[in-house]
Amino acid sequence: MAKNLIIVALPEELGIEATAELRGLCEVRFSGVGKLCAYEATLEALLTEGYDNIINVGTCGSSKYPFATLLYPGTVVQGDLYLDGPFSTPKIAIGTGDERVAIVSGDNFIGEETHPAHLDRLKPYDCIDMEAYAIDKAIKLYSRLRNAEPPKMHLIKCVSDGADGALEDWGERAKKLRPILLAATKELLSKL
Repeated sequence: MAKNLIIVALPEELGIEATAELRGLCEVRFSGVGKLCAYEATLEALLTEGYDNIINVGTCGSSKYPFATLLYPGTVVQGDLYLDGPFSTPKIAIGTGDERVAIVSGDNFIGEETHPAHLDRLKPYDCIDMEAYAIDKAIKLYSRLRNAEPPKMHLIKCVSDGADGALEDWGERAKKLRPILLAATKELLSKL
């Protein structure tokens, strides 16, 4: 039987009941918000235990898809100043999900104060979060240092907002998305 780990940024994204239900099926860890938190939580988990699959579940913003759209990104992109210019980094296909669906991970919350030029740089991508890219990098570093096959990474993201800065009711939106995220996560776990 496969050993699976679910990484979620915040408990609010799954809720107490769903988290308890999923913990009956595999390990669930909350990383906290942002790339550094996600990177550290992933490395810590891998150093503690070996996993076959790491599943990052959570909400995302999207200017392309409406509220409550379920996405399975297959490509991760480093966000913020790494999107274009001299510091840009290439897109990374993760080997699972839909390679045509690209998620950008940044450390800057998209809010009302976000500069329009930055919003324009995000538009080519399908969705935005703050953890996926870092989780992928942590998995790859761990496997390289251990000279071992990396666990497979899976992304399950549900659109909570339009990535347009209007997110004052994120907690209420996340609550509505919990059943969608739980069902999708349980379905994926049943296939692994």
